[in-house]
Amino acid sequence: VDPAGCECLKWKYRGNSHLEAGEIKLIKLAISAYDKALATNFTDQEGKILLMRAAANLERAAAHKLELRNIVEEMSKSVTQTDSYDLLYEIAAKHPSLSASIFDRVMEHTQQQEEIFKLTNFRHSLYHYALLHAARDSFRATQLLPTDTKSWLQAGEILSELWLFSESVRYYEKAIEVDSSLTDLVRSTVERLRKREAVYENARAYGWPEGTVQLALDVAG
Repeated sequence: VDPAGCECLKWKYRGNSHLEAGEIKLIKLAISAYDKALATNFTDQEGKILLMRAAANLERAAAHKLELRNIVEEMSKSVTQTDSYDLLYEIAAKHPSLSASIFDRVMEHTQQQEEIFKLTNFRHSLYHYALLHAARDSFRATQLLPTDTKSWLQAGEILSELWLFSESVRYYEKAIEVDSSLTDLVRSTVERLRKREAVYENARAYGWPEGTVQLALDVAG
């Protein structure tokens, strides 16, 4: 019995157990277990473990995306409408003695909005960071497991989440080459991608910065 193989399988199955539990708090443990499995250098399992670690990072990305949406929802609730500011300024003009406290209130609210905006960008960065880690493992898995359609489909999914549509389609089409029975499934997926790409390009056509468009559409889903 190969000691490295036993150690690798131990951590692989432990990672699978954490991942299959479906709990966000266990995703980090799953990724750590897969890291240890890969560290054994037992190459027979490398491709499959990379697929599982990519799946774990996709779960992590999904958790960040959910948190991102929650932050934006809370931010939208706290946004002060223009007419509210107009009312405050009107009160300050009529009652100069209240000006200082009104100004402090406006400044405090503005600072809160800035903090929420920073948190939004931070969470969005974490989302993309998890996707990039998943992409790295998925690409390597397609090299190690070229006849496994899961690797090609997974890579296509990740690339679409990263707004890399042309690249995503190529990986999806490769899955069809490996298994033609996936044709209908992949074609419908590619059709949805084309529609998503059209929305993205239309937004970009209005001159919105790429990062802003991606953030807005990631939040919208």
